[in-house]
Amino acid sequence: MRKTLLVMGGDRRMEYAAERLSDCFEVFTYGFSQSPPIWELKQADVLVLPYLSLSGEYLNTPLLSQKIPAVSALDLLKFGGTVFGGGLDDAFLSYCAERCAKVHDFFDDELLTADNARLTAEGALETVLRETDFSVEGAKVLILGFGRVGKACAAAFSALGAEVTVSARSLSARENARNTGYRACEFISLGALKRADVIINTVPEKVLLRKDLEKIKKDAFILDLASKPFGTDFDAAKDLGLKAETAPGLPGKTAPKTAGSFIAEAIIRLTKEDARNDLS
Repeated sequence: MRKTLLVMGGDRRMEYAAERLSDCFEVFTYGFSQSPPIWELKQADVLVLPYLSLSGEYLNTPLLSQKIPAVSALDLLKFGGTVFGGGLDDAFLSYCAERCAKVHDFFDDELLTADNARLTAEGALETVLRETDFSVEGAKVLILGFGRVGKACAAAFSALGAEVTVSARSLSARENARNTGYRACEFISLGALKRADVIINTVPEKVLLRKDLEKIKKDAFILDLASKPFGTDFDAAKDLGLKAETAPGLPGKTAPKTAGSFIAEAIIRLTKEDARNDLS
């Protein structure tokens, strides 16, 4: 008998994930179009929540009008079941522990993180092409941070002929960037800010403050890929007349089918690993 799996909330990529997961599980969904009433749902063996699962005490359900308390989602999980989600906070994890649930956070899975970094870079490139009036080829692109997303963005923009500069705190990251073929500078270099046509932030903390934004060219474009509270002072950017955008969850917007398949494959892989571990 196949395990039951409930996909609850999220954007279009979770709909695609549910479709793929139906090959291996008996799948139910809630939080999308044509969802059944929540009281008709039965407890499942596996509960799948989206990336950035929680918005305060509520589930992230952008395709649903009403709010769902995160704790109520666990009422739909069998005792000792498994929870998947992205960015689960300590309060939610404590509720999972009370139900003896196994927990997998998408952000902790290296393979899935690498896949999503590539999709995020692809989406960042599409956004820059759409929001600017100049070619990427020859543009001076400054990337703040050189983690997975920063590396993927550097590769994507460099492939189209951009002059990529990586701004990173650690010396090893800057050396890595130079060895890969990019320019590199200290965090945050005044000179690099002044000459940039495009600035892409991947650092999940406030790094582009008013004093930094004052040095940026008026026609430059700022794309913040970090999660909330983002890395840019957007109020200051607006006051200074700068064009700046946030772009959280890019894979769900620009490549939801592929992103959904990556999520589903990770869930299938991790479920198999759990089963093997339980037998050992």
